[in-house]
Amino acid sequence: MFKLSYVELVTGIKAAKLKELIGQGILTAEDRDGVTYISPASIESYLTAEGRFVPDVFRTNSIRVLIVDDEQNMLNSLKRLFQRFPRMTVNIASNAFEMGHSLKAIVPDIIILDYSMPGINGLEVLNNLNEEGCLDKIHVIVYTARLPEELEPALTEFKNVQVLAKSADFKELLLTLEKMLNKTREPI
Repeated sequence: MFKLSYVELVTGIKAAKLKELIGQGILTAEDRDGVTYISPASIESYLTAEGRFVPDVFRTNSIRVLIVDDEQNMLNSLKRLFQRFPRMTVNIASNAFEMGHSLKAIVPDIIILDYSMPGINGLEVLNNLNEEGCLDKIHVIVYTARLPEELEPALTEFKNVQVLAKSADFKELLLTLEKMLNKTREPI
């Protein structure tokens, strides 16, 4: 689901027109805390029917990945890795604040989350995501240099969460991601 203001920005379709299309049932949307979110499938269908360009982010076969890590080298490495796959749309955040801002515009399919970040750790982020109901829709791979004992209970407490050591190679990360997404989608 995409925030109405984000759809307006990316497509150039004015908010009033988007609301009109929602009212006509052409676009599927839901309201969350006074903010309208539009289904990517309905955006893709509408743009295709109108003969307009469909940005990758709205393609329903696209996998949206949000990488959250305070280490710039790790962010860049993971971004390059995922961008090699045409079906993946990659966004990055260098801290939990940026992640929260990204989540207000785009709901990713999967978050690659560093455990140890300044100000807030991965467990606190998971608790926040769980309280907001995000873990019902978003898969999370906690990608960490160490496996904190306090995180192990989170594997059973939280839905759609896996922990993977950063010492694992990228192939293992991709296999974990694919395994998680295969529960709801076709393979990458």
